[in-house]
Amino acid sequence: MLASITTNKVYLILFLIVLFAGILRFYRVTDYPVSLYWDEVSSAYNAYSIANTGKDEFGTPHPLLFRAFEDYKTPANIYLSAFPVKFFGLNEFSARFTSAFLGTLTVLITFFLIKELLGKPVISLTSGFWIGSDYLALLTSFFLSISPWHTQFSRTGFEANTGLFFIVLGSLFLFRFIRRERPLNIYLSSAIFAVSIYFYRSIWIFVPLLILLFLIVYRKVLFAKVNLKNTVIAGLIFLIITVPFAPIMFSKQGLIRARQVNVVDNSTAQTARFISNQQNFQGIVGKIVFNRRVAYAQEVIRGYLSHYSASYLFFQGDGNGRHGVKGVGVMYLYSIILILPGLFVLSKLERKSRWIIITWLLIAPIPAALSVPAPHALRSLNMLPMPQLVQALGFFMIFVHLRKNLRIFFSGALVIIILFFFVRYVFSYYGPNANLTSSEWGDGYKQLTEYVFENEKPYDKIVISGHYWQPYIYFLFYKNYDPAKFQAGGSKKGFDKYLFGGTSWDMNGKELGDQDLKKFANTSNALVALSPVEYNLQKNNLEVVKEIKNHNNEVVFIVGTLK
Repeated sequence: MLASITTNKVYLILFLIVLFAGILRFYRVTDYPVSLYWDEVSSAYNAYSIANTGKDEFGTPHPLLFRAFEDYKTPANIYLSAFPVKFFGLNEFSARFTSAFLGTLTVLITFFLIKELLGKPVISLTSGFWIGSDYLALLTSFFLSISPWHTQFSRTGFEANTGLFFIVLGSLFLFRFIRRERPLNIYLSSAIFAVSIYFYRSIWIFVPLLILLFLIVYRKVLFAKVNLKNTVIAGLIFLIITVPFAPIMFSKQGLIRARQVNVVDNSTAQTARFISNQQNFQGIVGKIVFNRRVAYAQEVIRGYLSHYSASYLFFQGDGNGRHGVKGVGVMYLYSIILILPGLFVLSKLERKSRWIIITWLLIAPIPAALSVPAPHALRSLNMLPMPQLVQALGFFMIFVHLRKNLRIFFSGALVIIILFFFVRYVFSYYGPNANLTSSEWGDGYKQLTEYVFENEKPYDKIVISGHYWQPYIYFLFYKNYDPAKFQAGGSKKGFDKYLFGGTSWDMNGKELGDQDLKKFANTSNALVALSPVEYNLQKNNLEVVKEIKNHNNEVVFIVGTLK
């Protein structure tokens, strides 16, 4: 057995890990990623509106779904963000504070969760060798603190990341009830799990499955005669909190986002070809083999398995520039060395703990598999922190099988390897990747608003292209526009002297490339900002005064006056 470690040392090490996690999540969080993307800005402005008026941007009092871009956002992250927005003001820091703060706390809570999950102060890894659960919990928290997967989403206003904190916290209290049978723990767990439903749509699927997993694995404890009452009360607490939201979740508005990304309505060309083959095969066999349901099932299975592919986990990630560093998986490459022996060690753990870990890993990608594209790092974020626990188990599994004189060498070599990949990730994140992915973050809007606000006074109207999607929200955000005033007379099409073009992302919108700009603005004294594509169609009608570039030195907007 490894030498025991005192409680004071455990908490000192944990403090340092959490401190490091906080630094990694907060350092220059307003500058990297280089821009707030659309949903961050929308959530922050709606939080600002709630904090100041008790209504969303459209004047709906305390909604349980936020209309936003007609995608009807889940409410919890917006309400939670109202506090930092009220305290720090409406800016990039307050927009990202909630996620960074709760992301840091997730690293802390993970330590206590792993200790409760393992259930014993010492764990047998192999015959004749035992290890304290403190070691495993500390190493799991450390691996989570430096995880590119968790760090990426903790530095931006992703509601899935704030929801993950509540999942981990709810699991912690449920384990504490199972281990100690104190009613308050299960009541808190039930309430926290219920609140997590309000954060992100993938949680709608994951949390019920996770609760079902706990009910099955720990049924004897939860449904023992002495605890049946507490379990029923906890269930009622869960229902009381979720029932007001349930009808809204499954309403037309609540399911809009699901319809936008689900496999059935967004099947790939390969699936379409598979279904079309039915026409070439008449009879019952063709109808069975090339049934569209078979095709959709194949697509779901493919999407599900893609979350366990080496390319996704260790090499490329999911390909979305907002979901990671290009060319870096959601986990570091060295994780391969640790995960394989870690999976083997799972068989040595107590049976119930083993099933929780394995099943947690297996159910987390289900919501992402039902959607496109896949793999999807954000929709499968609920897998954390179990991969980090498997890595910790793998490290100690290798450690105990080495001769004593090789253990120090192995530990030192692994520290160097971890440091190499971590430094490589950090330098890429703050370096080349920040510019390479800038267009995927809506980069250019802040630069445009700064120019417009400084130069708008002589003009009767300011016309802004909608080519890059929803420009109105950036002008509301960076102007700190009074929400009550916008609710009274503003819209996505314009407010005050600002007019916004439609966007190719909106079916009812029109681009400005084919518009009569004087007629659109109802004046010839207008400052106009167009995308380069639109400008090429309007260059005979504009006198260029400014080019707005993003951090990748690409021209995003061309600003001019009407000739």
